[in-house]
Amino acid sequence: MLRAQVAVGALLIAVTLGGCAPSGAEKSDPPNRVQSLWSARTDFVGDSSRVAELADQAGFGPAGTYSLALQTKQAPYAMTVAFDHLDKPFDDVDFSANATLMLGLVSNLDMVSVTADDHSYSLTASAASTSLGFDVKELGRDETKLEAYLDLARD
Repeated sequence: MLRAQVAVGALLIAVTLGGCAPSGAEKSDPPNRVQSLWSARTDFVGDSSRVAELADQAGFGPAGTYSLALQTKQAPYAMTVAFDHLDKPFDDVDFSANATLMLGLVSNLDMVSVTADDHSYSLTASAASTSLGFDVKELGRDETKLEAYLDLARD
């Protein structure tokens, strides 16, 4: 338990200090982005370093600076992206694609929440699956589905 708290604390510090994705991460050419996301996927939301890497690769970084909080003790397993600073007004940022990627690429992740000041957005795996028309977890099990989703999200 103490180890999990230390890991989450370290993750919060690491993401707060380096909350922005490397330049070009979101705009990389699709095959490289697919491969990068595919390589970063993980089975457990408790794998904090992989989850932090995925959060940047999913596109949260370019929106502003943020920290992550992970709910790993019991299901439903969740992740909260808490923005300290957003580059645009909260209502002008669409977090659905980023949250969908996280839900698909972290096998046991059930919900993603995004907060900034008094604004919030949440997406569950069930709602993402309904929106997609297939199980969101397929994004992490079938690389061709991930590539098709990224192509669709880009259009």
